[in-house]
Amino acid sequence: MSDYSGPGVYEIVPFHANGMSLNVWGGGKSAGTQVKLYQRSPNSQNAQFEIVAAGGTQAHPENGDREYHIIAVHSGLYIAANVTTELRSPLDASIRWKLTRVGNGAFYNAGAKKQLNVRGAGKDAGTELITYDFAEASNSQFFLKLV
Repeated sequence: MSDYSGPGVYEIVPFHANGMSLNVWGGGKSAGTQVKLYQRSPNSQNAQFEIVAAGGTQAHPENGDREYHIIAVHSGLYIAANVTTELRSPLDASIRWKLTRVGNGAFYNAGAKKQLNVRGAGKDAGTELITYDFAEASNSQFFLKLV
């Protein structure tokens, strides 16, 4: 079950692999650092992400769905919706996300016509996070755990 109640600092846990969480790989602090699965460690800043309101569609506050930035706490860089999920600077257009409730306590994180996805439904440390076509698969659902 997610603890999500609005903008704040969260650990992002895959629905299908709840012993793992998103992690800034190797503690990298430069744009382009990948985000991968790693054993849950909610006290580690590598596993903490701030969800910040970014306004409505295309940055218009009252237009369409609410959009969010997902920011790595330890570096201040934003998660981007590329093919492989990595950190980007705040000026990159791919850093806007929509949070959609699944109905089972989890969320889809969608951005730029794709959604966040654990590659190949992997459950091991080092499995890449990617953006992929929209699907209802469990590896595209995430719990947001308040830190």
